Amino acid sequence: MPLHYIVYTSVAEKPFTPAELEQILVRARAKNHTLRVTGMLLYSAGQILQVLEGPPDAIEQLYATIANDLRHRHVLTVAEGASERRLFPDWSMGFGEASAPEFARLAGYVDSSRTTFLLPRAHNLPVELRDMLMRFVSKPDAA
Repeated sequence: MPLHYIVYTSVAEKPFTPAELEQILVRARAKNHTLRVTGMLLYSAGQILQVLEGPPDAIEQLYATIANDLRHRHVLTVAEGASERRLFPDWSMGFGEASAPEFARLAGYVDSSRTTFLLPRAHNLPVELRDMLMRFVSKPDAA
């Protein structure tokens, strides 16, 4: 089955409380399981970086819903493409919170004004970015 991935960033209209984040994750994990979508969400003080991977039609449908969600703005696609395998095969939606400096380091990979802007030119996520993302969601409760 062909796989598609998309990486995007956005800004929450207002910072999410821990309870709101938990509610979002519970719903997302259930929906993603049904759609055969996996991925991860990184959150830091209202800043969002998310990786979604799965069947192309499901990713397109899910991303359209996300882009129209009024809980956040400035939704920006930073990378998308075909993938031979899942990076997050066991996670219906992994989750990690990052400090502002940690998030800024990751965001450097998706900021075209920086020399580290790699994602649009990559067929798959760069190993270093994937490894950084994996560190943030390596907690036992991330999946």
